Amino acid sequence: METPYGFYAQSENAKPTMNFERVRKKNRKAISPVLATVILIAITLIAAIAIAGFVFGLFGSFTSSAQVSGQVTTCVGTTDVCTIVLRNTGTSNVAVTGCSVHIAGISATSTFAQTVGTLNTVPASGSSTFTCTANTVTAQTVGSEAVGSFSMSNGASVPFSGVWS
Repeated sequence: METPYGFYAQSENAKPTMNFERVRKKNRKAISPVLATVILIAITLIAAIAIAGFVFGLFGSFTSSAQVSGQVTTCVGTTDVCTIVLRNTGTSNVAVTGCSVHIAGISATSTFAQTVGTLNTVPASGSSTFTCTANTVTAQTVGSEAVGSFSMSNGASVPFSGVWS
C-alpha cells in the first residue's frame, strides 16, 4: 500500500496518522495580529491626515501670498491725481507695475509714483502710499466718483474708488 504525503502507516490495519514534523515548518516567525493591527491603523491615520490637510487647506498657511487692498486718501479733480494707500495683509511683498484712472467711464493712460515707501513695493503686513495720475488732464466734477486700479507684479488688480474734490 502506498502512503500519501505526510502520512505513514504503522501497520497494514492501522489508520493513517499525520506526520506533523514533516508538515510543520520549524523556526517560522511572523508578527502578532495585534501588532499588525496597530501598524495598519497608524498608516490609515497618517494617510487620512495628509489627505484632509490638502482637501481642507490646512497646509495653505505655509504658502506666502500678497493680499492687497487700496484706500483712497484724496482725489484732486483739477489735476486728475488720486493718492491711495495700498495695504498688504499677506505674507509676501508685492510690486506695483501700473495704475489707471477712469475718466468719464474710460480707463485713461496713467502714471504712478510712490510717495511713501521704496522701490514701488508694498511690503508684507505693511502699507505704501502711491499717486495715480491721468496723463490727459480733464477737470473732473467735484463730488463725482473717482475710480481706478493698480496692477501688481503677481497679476492681481487692486481697485480703488473715491470722490473727486
